[in-house]
Amino acid sequence: MAAPKTPGRFFFHRDHLLIVVGAFVLLGVVSFVTLNLSFLNPVSRAWKAFSVTDLFFDIQHYGPSEESPAIAVVDISDVEDRGDLAVLLERVALCDPACMGVDAIFEGLRSDGEGNARLVDAVRTYGDKMIFTCKLTDYDRQAGCFSSSVHSFFADSLPIREGYANLKNNLDNLPVRKLSIQNKLGPNTVKSFPAAIVEQFAGRSLENHGEDWLINYRNVGFRVIAPDDIEQEAGFLEGKIVLLGGVREERDAHVSPLGKMPGVMIQAYTVDTLLGKKVRYLPSWVNWILAFVLCFLFQVTVEALVKVTGQGRRVVPATFLRESRIVPGNTLFLFSALLTYLTFVIFTKWGFCIDIAIVLTLFALTLESRKLYRSSVIALSKRYSGRFIQNSIYT
Repeated sequence: MAAPKTPGRFFFHRDHLLIVVGAFVLLGVVSFVTLNLSFLNPVSRAWKAFSVTDLFFDIQHYGPSEESPAIAVVDISDVEDRGDLAVLLERVALCDPACMGVDAIFEGLRSDGEGNARLVDAVRTYGDKMIFTCKLTDYDRQAGCFSSSVHSFFADSLPIREGYANLKNNLDNLPVRKLSIQNKLGPNTVKSFPAAIVEQFAGRSLENHGEDWLINYRNVGFRVIAPDDIEQEAGFLEGKIVLLGGVREERDAHVSPLGKMPGVMIQAYTVDTLLGKKVRYLPSWVNWILAFVLCFLFQVTVEALVKVTGQGRRVVPATFLRESRIVPGNTLFLFSALLTYLTFVIFTKWGFCIDIAIVLTLFALTLESRKLYRSSVIALSKRYSGRFIQNSIYT
């Protein structure tokens, strides 16, 4: 390999640039083919289902967790009678929490008239502390809004506060990774269940900038309190956000980055995120520039290591190292491991999320682009001797 004489000329050689550009072209071709060929739909779905943040959240949960100082959960999995639930709401309200989020929709009247009436009385008495859930239905893609909703039977007769409990990506059976602050219901704007809770707790309106936030499934625990232990935990519940929902209900379990999780626990992580634990993404254009720079450095490093390891005095080992994929493969592994570690540290300490999935893919495609480019240059050098061929690092 006849490399440029100076390190500077080698580093900024046009071959590196062309190889990296080729990797981006290969990425575009692969993306286009994957998205437009029906038999590759499983590959496309697998790509959408993957997020490097899932790995980061999972790693964080290997260590001991801190307990949330602001959020508690009361498990109502075994409370089915509306009269009993009314008593439970009253008992929690008497503990003087800052607000109560009831993750349940009491749709329609039941045959138990006394239970219905008792529930209405509890909501009328302590409803100023409570936020109830509703469900948005019949999404109109053209209008970009929902056209109908499902509410508790007392929603029209009592001045209650509600928020929709719809989870993002839930209908696609993908992990619930993102939250929304508000949505459109016809011409009206409605807040999500967690957003309504945080607004009441903080006494301010949450700003919505149009984008969905990533739910921060950080290593935090939420104390789960059984109905029988409410009075014993009264001191703990005072001044806190108390979420009431089914912790052990299989029908309300959803896929999350941490595995299957009850809906009320996903709501707890969402509330925790909205309280100030937001994960910030790098702007898309910054991510692409970073990907280009890292791929360029990767290509230069691969070429330099191949050059150094192929200059040994013994012909057989030098040729083997130069022609085999040991050096490029090991460099790919080391770059990928180092980048993953650094982005994990940045994510954990400062809450910045760098989309390294695309960078790791480009690393692999850079090696493929290098092989194609190198083979083309060597093949052309046997028939042509122009300046472009002569100045290549591969001739």
